[in-house]
Amino acid sequence: MKGKEGKVSRREFLAATAGFFAGVAVGSGGLLLLPGCTQKTAEKQVNTGAEKVQIKEVIPKPPWKYEKIDPQKAAQIAYESWYEGFCTYAVVKGVFKALGEKVGEPYKSFPLEAIRWGHGGVVGWGTICGTLTGAGIVTGFIAGKEGEKMINDIVYWYSTTELPIFEPKNPKATIKNKSVSNSPLCHISVGRWMKKENVKFFSPERKERCARLAADVAAKTVEILNAWKDGTYKPAYTVSQAKKYQITAQNNCMDCHAKGVPPLPGT
Repeated sequence: MKGKEGKVSRREFLAATAGFFAGVAVGSGGLLLLPGCTQKTAEKQVNTGAEKVQIKEVIPKPPWKYEKIDPQKAAQIAYESWYEGFCTYAVVKGVFKALGEKVGEPYKSFPLEAIRWGHGGVVGWGTICGTLTGAGIVTGFIAGKEGEKMINDIVYWYSTTELPIFEPKNPKATIKNKSVSNSPLCHISVGRWMKKENVKFFSPERKERCARLAADVAAKTVEILNAWKDGTYKPAYTVSQAKKYQITAQNNCMDCHAKGVPPLPGT
């Protein structure tokens, strides 16, 4: 480790530290990674050699570079991806895969498995629809704080639009109905549609409905981002739910609470 004068040379220092950090990065089955790096990147650093080691962020801080993409391409990817990892996974993959093909990184290295939990309103708890969670992740990484206006629009559109609209190239099941959820909640959205379609939750039809819904949300997200890229985006829904109701709220309390709606603070 020491040079002629007993001092550690720069080359030797790089070799030693690179080996140590790369070992930490890929050790224990990849549980610990270099900051901002994926396992794939850390392994590449090991194989490259000490002189070429670079501590590189594969997933940089937002906002990320955005180029306009085809909403229907994102929709088709999202539809197919729903059957791999369900709603949150599908929306993000629909947009990021299309962007990865056009822009490259950081979209290609986004760890999709880390967001699979969003399905069924967070692993089946029926809270916010996982497609909306996915849209929020996408707009947040691409537009930063501006993305909040976009996701506010998407939630409103989702809640007031008769869905699903998307028709896949090769549908895996046939469905007959559309419905207006009047809510961003998975439980209400899917339940209202199931009642109309007269099917059970684990039926092929319900799965098909949610896959198409993921496609719809991916397409809507891309449409808004494309307008934003063009400089023509103007928020369609400018209401702040918290300011309007003086508490975080939806528009559909009576769907679940009937006459038992909790009183607002100060009323």
